[in-house]
Amino acid sequence: METKILVQQWKSCQLEKIGRVYILTLTGNNDHRFNPASIDDIMAALKTIEQSPDAGALITTNEGRFFSNGIDLKWIQKNLSSSTVNLIRDKFECLLCFMMKLGIPTIAAICGHGAAGGFMLALAHDYRFMKNGKAILYMSELDHGMYMPRSLMSVIRSKLLPASLREVLLKARKFTASEAFEFGFVDGVYDDSGKTLEAAIIEAEKLARRNWKRYSYANLRAGAFPGVVEELEAHRDPYIWTMGSKL
Repeated sequence: METKILVQQWKSCQLEKIGRVYILTLTGNNDHRFNPASIDDIMAALKTIEQSPDAGALITTNEGRFFSNGIDLKWIQKNLSSSTVNLIRDKFECLLCFMMKLGIPTIAAICGHGAAGGFMLALAHDYRFMKNGKAILYMSELDHGMYMPRSLMSVIRSKLLPASLREVLLKARKFTASEAFEFGFVDGVYDDSGKTLEAAIIEAEKLARRNWKRYSYANLRAGAFPGVVEELEAHRDPYIWTMGSKL
Protein backbone atom coordinates (compact mmCIF):
# COMPACT_ATOMS: atom_id res chain seq x y z
CA MET A 1 0.00 0.00 0.00
CA GLU A 2 1.25 3.49 -0.89
CA THR A 3 2.06 6.12 1.71
CA LYS A 4 -0.81 8.22 3.05
CA ILE A 5 -0.36 11.94 2.30
CA LEU A 6 -2.12 14.78 4.09
CA VAL A 7 -3.76 17.05 1.51
CA GLN A 8 -5.45 19.65 3.73
CA GLN A 9 -7.03 20.12 7.16
CA TRP A 10 -10.08 22.06 8.29
CA LYS A 11 -11.63 22.50 11.73
CA SER A 12 -14.16 19.69 11.22
CA CYS A 13 -12.33 17.33 8.90
CA GLN A 14 -9.14 16.47 7.09
CA LEU A 15 -8.37 15.19 3.62
CA GLU A 16 -5.67 12.62 2.89
CA LYS A 17 -4.79 10.54 -0.15
CA ILE A 18 -3.24 7.17 -0.89
CA GLY A 19 -2.44 7.06 -4.57
CA ARG A 20 -5.67 8.02 -6.33
CA VAL A 21 -7.87 7.28 -3.29
CA TYR A 22 -8.90 10.33 -1.25
CA ILE A 23 -9.87 9.83 2.40
CA LEU A 24 -12.13 12.42 4.04
CA THR A 25 -12.11 12.00 7.83
CA LEU A 26 -14.55 13.72 10.19
CA THR A 27 -12.10 14.57 12.94
CA GLY A 28 -12.29 14.81 16.72
CA ASN A 29 -14.11 12.89 19.44
CA ASN A 30 -17.38 14.85 19.16
CA ASP A 31 -20.49 13.53 17.41
CA HIS A 32 -19.77 15.31 14.09
CA ARG A 33 -23.04 17.19 13.81
CA PHE A 34 -23.81 19.27 10.74
CA ASN A 35 -23.95 23.05 11.07
CA PRO A 36 -23.05 25.72 8.50
CA ALA A 37 -19.37 25.75 9.51
CA SER A 38 -18.89 21.97 9.50
CA ILE A 39 -20.81 21.58 6.23
CA ASP A 40 -18.64 24.29 4.65
CA ASP A 41 -15.53 22.37 5.77
CA ILE A 42 -16.78 19.12 4.25
CA MET A 43 -17.84 20.87 1.06
CA ALA A 44 -14.39 22.45 0.76
CA ALA A 45 -12.84 18.98 0.99
CA LEU A 46 -15.24 17.58 -1.63
CA LYS A 47 -14.51 20.48 -3.98
CA THR A 48 -10.79 19.85 -3.54
CA ILE A 49 -11.39 16.26 -4.64
CA GLU A 50 -13.57 17.34 -7.56
CA GLN A 51 -10.83 19.69 -8.76
CA SER A 52 -8.09 17.04 -8.42
CA PRO A 53 -7.53 15.35 -11.80
CA ASP A 54 -5.90 12.31 -10.14
CA ALA A 55 -8.87 11.53 -7.84
CA GLY A 56 -10.17 8.03 -8.56
CA ALA A 57 -12.31 7.25 -5.51
CA LEU A 58 -13.45 8.80 -2.22
CA ILE A 59 -13.72 7.29 1.25
CA THR A 60 -15.54 9.17 4.01
CA THR A 61 -14.83 7.99 7.55
CA ASN A 62 -14.64 9.27 11.13
CA GLU A 63 -12.67 9.53 14.32
CA GLY A 64 -14.32 8.83 17.68
CA ARG A 65 -17.58 7.05 18.52
CA PHE A 66 -19.75 8.76 15.91
CA PHE A 67 -19.78 8.73 12.14
CA SER A 68 -22.26 11.59 12.52
CA ASN A 69 -25.19 12.30 14.81
CA GLY A 70 -26.99 14.46 12.25
CA ILE A 71 -28.03 18.09 12.15
CA ASP A 72 -26.68 20.37 14.90
CA LEU A 73 -29.89 21.21 16.77
CA LYS A 74 -28.00 23.24 19.39
CA TRP A 75 -26.87 25.54 16.57
CA ILE A 76 -30.47 25.82 15.33
CA GLN A 77 -31.76 26.60 18.83
CA LYS A 78 -29.17 29.35 19.25
CA ASN A 79 -29.98 30.81 15.83
CA LEU A 80 -33.68 30.05 15.64
CA SER A 81 -35.47 31.74 12.75
CA SER A 82 -36.99 30.61 9.48
CA SER A 83 -33.96 31.92 7.59
CA THR A 84 -31.44 29.96 9.67
CA VAL A 85 -33.49 26.76 9.44
CA ASN A 86 -33.65 27.27 5.66
CA LEU A 87 -29.91 27.92 5.64
CA ILE A 88 -29.08 24.62 7.35
CA ARG A 89 -31.56 22.81 5.09
CA ASP A 90 -30.08 24.26 1.92
CA LYS A 91 -26.51 23.57 2.97
CA PHE A 92 -27.21 19.98 4.03
CA GLU A 93 -29.15 19.23 0.85
CA CYS A 94 -26.29 20.72 -1.18
CA LEU A 95 -23.84 18.46 0.65
CA LEU A 96 -25.84 15.32 -0.15
CA CYS A 97 -26.37 16.51 -3.71
CA PHE A 98 -22.66 17.15 -4.24
CA MET A 99 -21.91 13.64 -3.01
CA MET A 100 -24.51 12.16 -5.36
CA LYS A 101 -23.07 14.12 -8.32
CA LEU A 102 -19.38 13.44 -7.68
CA GLY A 103 -17.97 11.67 -10.73
CA ILE A 104 -15.97 9.02 -8.85
CA PRO A 105 -16.95 5.99 -6.73
CA THR A 106 -17.64 6.81 -3.07
CA ILE A 107 -17.43 4.59 0.01
CA ALA A 108 -18.58 5.40 3.55
CA ALA A 109 -16.33 3.65 6.09
CA ILE A 110 -18.66 3.91 9.08
CA CYS A 111 -16.64 3.55 12.28
CA GLY A 112 -19.27 4.71 14.76
CA HIS A 113 -22.92 5.63 15.18
CA GLY A 114 -24.72 7.16 12.21
CA ALA A 115 -28.04 8.77 13.12
CA ALA A 116 -30.51 10.79 11.07
CA GLY A 117 -28.45 13.15 8.88
CA GLY A 118 -25.37 11.02 9.52
CA PHE A 119 -27.24 7.97 8.25
CA MET A 120 -28.32 9.99 5.20
CA LEU A 121 -24.75 11.03 4.45
CA ALA A 122 -23.71 7.37 4.52
CA LEU A 123 -26.59 6.47 2.19
CA ALA A 124 -25.50 9.17 -0.27
CA HIS A 125 -22.32 7.13 -0.88
CA ASP A 126 -22.18 4.30 -3.41
CA TYR A 127 -20.96 1.73 -0.85
CA ARG A 128 -21.06 1.40 2.92
CA PHE A 129 -18.58 -0.58 5.03
CA MET A 130 -19.21 -0.62 8.78
CA LYS A 131 -17.42 -1.54 12.00
CA ASN A 132 -19.12 -4.35 13.91
CA GLY A 133 -20.06 -3.94 17.57
CA LYS A 134 -22.19 -1.36 19.37
CA ALA A 135 -22.37 1.23 16.58
CA ILE A 136 -25.81 1.67 15.04
CA LEU A 137 -27.51 3.27 12.06
CA TYR A 138 -30.74 4.96 13.08
CA MET A 139 -33.34 7.31 11.58
CA SER A 140 -34.76 9.09 14.63
CA GLU A 141 -37.56 11.21 13.13
CA LEU A 142 -40.45 8.94 14.12
CA ASP A 143 -39.31 8.75 17.74
CA HIS A 144 -39.23 12.55 17.96
CA GLY A 145 -42.35 13.51 16.01
CA MET A 146 -40.45 14.86 13.02
CA TYR A 147 -41.41 15.23 9.38
CA MET A 148 -39.12 14.11 6.57
CA PRO A 149 -38.67 16.58 3.69
CA ARG A 150 -39.19 14.94 0.31
CA SER A 151 -35.64 15.90 -0.67
CA LEU A 152 -34.14 13.79 2.11
CA MET A 153 -36.74 11.07 1.65
CA SER A 154 -35.60 10.74 -1.97
CA VAL A 155 -32.07 9.86 -0.81
CA ILE A 156 -33.34 7.26 1.65
CA ARG A 157 -35.82 5.69 -0.78
CA SER A 158 -33.18 5.47 -3.49
CA LYS A 159 -30.90 3.25 -1.38
CA LEU A 160 -33.27 1.07 0.67
CA LEU A 161 -35.44 -1.86 -0.37
CA PRO A 162 -39.13 -1.62 0.69
CA ALA A 163 -38.71 -4.01 3.63
CA SER A 164 -35.70 -2.04 4.84
CA LEU A 165 -37.52 1.25 4.33
CA ARG A 166 -40.34 0.10 6.60
CA GLU A 167 -37.92 -0.92 9.36
CA VAL A 168 -35.83 2.25 9.07
CA LEU A 169 -38.61 4.83 8.82
CA LEU A 170 -41.79 3.24 10.18
CA LYS A 171 -40.22 1.36 13.08
CA ALA A 172 -37.26 3.69 13.77
CA ARG A 173 -35.18 0.54 14.18
CA LYS A 174 -31.59 0.87 15.38
CA PHE A 175 -29.47 -1.31 13.11
CA THR A 176 -26.15 -2.82 14.11
CA ALA A 177 -23.65 -3.39 11.33
CA SER A 178 -24.55 -7.06 10.95
CA GLU A 179 -28.28 -6.24 10.84
CA ALA A 180 -27.72 -3.51 8.27
CA PHE A 181 -25.72 -5.99 6.18
CA GLU A 182 -28.57 -8.52 6.43
CA PHE A 183 -31.03 -5.87 5.20
CA GLY A 184 -28.78 -4.97 2.30
CA PHE A 185 -27.74 -1.36 2.92
CA VAL A 186 -24.28 -2.11 4.31
CA ASP A 187 -21.89 -3.91 1.97
CA GLY A 188 -19.28 -5.19 4.42
CA VAL A 189 -18.85 -5.65 8.18
CA TYR A 190 -15.46 -5.66 9.94
CA ASP A 191 -14.11 -6.23 13.43
CA ASP A 192 -12.71 -2.77 14.17
CA SER A 193 -12.17 0.69 12.73
CA GLY A 194 -8.75 -0.14 11.30
CA LYS A 195 -10.03 -3.17 9.39
CA THR A 196 -13.08 -1.24 8.19
CA LEU A 197 -10.95 1.53 6.71
CA GLU A 198 -8.44 -0.96 5.32
CA ALA A 199 -11.20 -2.84 3.50
CA ALA A 200 -12.58 0.44 2.16
CA ILE A 201 -9.14 1.43 0.85
CA ILE A 202 -8.65 -1.93 -0.87
CA GLU A 203 -12.05 -1.64 -2.56
CA ALA A 204 -11.51 2.02 -3.46
CA GLU A 205 -8.15 1.20 -5.07
CA LYS A 206 -9.81 -1.48 -7.18
CA LEU A 207 -12.48 0.97 -8.30
CA ALA A 208 -9.98 3.75 -8.99
CA ARG A 209 -7.95 1.43 -11.23
CA ARG A 210 -10.93 1.13 -13.56
CA ASN A 211 -10.25 4.76 -14.52
CA TRP A 212 -13.82 5.48 -15.54
CA LYS A 213 -14.70 8.84 -17.12
CA ARG A 214 -16.17 11.11 -14.47
CA TYR A 215 -19.02 12.42 -16.58
CA SER A 216 -20.02 8.86 -17.46
CA TYR A 217 -19.95 7.69 -13.82
CA ALA A 218 -21.99 10.68 -12.62
CA ASN A 219 -24.51 10.28 -15.44
CA LEU A 220 -25.03 6.59 -14.76
CA ARG A 221 -25.41 7.15 -11.02
CA ALA A 222 -28.04 9.82 -11.68
CA GLY A 223 -29.88 7.39 -13.93
CA ALA A 224 -29.62 4.55 -11.41
CA PHE A 225 -31.24 6.72 -8.72
CA PRO A 226 -33.62 8.91 -10.75
CA GLY A 227 -34.96 12.15 -9.35
CA VAL A 228 -32.69 12.34 -6.28
CA VAL A 229 -30.43 15.12 -7.52
CA GLU A 230 -33.43 17.07 -8.81
CA GLU A 231 -35.18 16.85 -5.43
CA LEU A 232 -32.08 17.91 -3.53
CA GLU A 233 -31.51 20.86 -5.84
CA ALA A 234 -35.13 22.03 -5.60
CA HIS A 235 -35.01 22.78 -1.81
CA ARG A 236 -38.74 22.19 -1.94
CA ASP A 237 -39.90 21.37 1.60
CA PRO A 238 -39.22 23.16 4.88
CA TYR A 239 -37.83 21.37 7.91
CA ILE A 240 -40.48 20.95 10.60
CA TRP A 241 -38.99 20.09 13.97
CA THR A 242 -39.76 20.32 17.66
CA MET A 243 -37.56 21.42 20.53
CA GLY A 244 -35.53 18.51 21.83
CA SER A 245 -35.79 16.54 18.61
CA LYS A 246 -32.81 14.84 17.01
CA LEU A 247 -32.64 15.20 13.24
